[in-house]
Amino acid sequence: MATFISALARCTSSKANFHRVLVFTREKQLRVECWPCGTEVFFCPMWFQVASMPVGPAYLKKFWQLLDWADVLHFHYPFPLQDLIYLGARLIRKMPPAVVTYHSDIIRQRWFRHFYFPMAKCFLKTVEYVVATSPQYLSTSHMLQHIDAVEIIPLGISEAHYPSVSEERQRYYERRIGKGFFLFLGALRYYKGLDWLVDAARLTGLPVVIAGGGQMSNNLAERARGVSNLYLLGEVDEVDKIALLSLAKAFVFPSHLRSEAFGISLLEAQMMNLPLITCEIGTGTSYVNRHKVTGLVVPPEDATAIGEAMVFLASNSDVCKSMGAAAYARYKAMFTAEQMSERYLGLYSRAFC
Repeated sequence: MATFISALARCTSSKANFHRVLVFTREKQLRVECWPCGTEVFFCPMWFQVASMPVGPAYLKKFWQLLDWADVLHFHYPFPLQDLIYLGARLIRKMPPAVVTYHSDIIRQRWFRHFYFPMAKCFLKTVEYVVATSPQYLSTSHMLQHIDAVEIIPLGISEAHYPSVSEERQRYYERRIGKGFFLFLGALRYYKGLDWLVDAARLTGLPVVIAGGGQMSNNLAERARGVSNLYLLGEVDEVDKIALLSLAKAFVFPSHLRSEAFGISLLEAQMMNLPLITCEIGTGTSYVNRHKVTGLVVPPEDATAIGEAMVFLASNSDVCKSMGAAAYARYKAMFTAEQMSERYLGLYSRAFC
């Protein structure tokens, strides 16, 4: 989410558009940060969470204060608090036009999903535009089937927003790990399917690197015990991320649940000419990764299938390189931040007019 908002703000700010972003923080005081592109980010203190949703009065207060400043509101779904605030505010005053980027269905909180559905449906039908990030997600989302007109704008990233390859960090990782490994980058969350990647590493003996931190770190370390060809690096910064991508043979993204709606990490791998291994879960991952063109798509929750895909790429160097080239070409044709931002600017203009 942060990568998407940052890319959108940086690309559209260059065309005299100004952004103010509201986010929650665990800090106790409201803090304002100004990005180099001119975007102001308001970090609002969180008091508590309900079904993984942060709640705090500073967010409501700042949202209300900024309404007179805003020409267009851009929401990110799912976030039930924003739906409630927006629908309530509409009863009191005239609201700026609103655009919603629909990132994901609610998957994990099943009890809450049924309670929330009527309000979410009302919210999505009230705003001017709803945006899905891929045709696959639009066609498989139960919620989006209830919305009459949905735009499709894929997520995008810009090569200009990333650091160049650091030869020093390349040498460091090559000494520590080698090169030609299979790489996963991202948050270690419950829906990432990393247990099956660990099992695939154990089955194949091929070198696998997992870089990231999060709620599954301890469980993953326990499962990976004794797998000498698996490297758990923890969180890495942008410089190390690019160094790892430059040394990898392929990128493995074994997410097994629909909570993985798109996968910005896949675009970062494509940007670095890497073929992809993903799982078919009916979301944008199979829109980014075309089977047997930019990589391989395998069944979810199947360590054997992931391992077989890894062995195939490791054993077929020419195919691996051609898929990597096709992945980069697909990124340039469809998933740059510049293309994404132009389409959102058009949407903002239509909403405002």
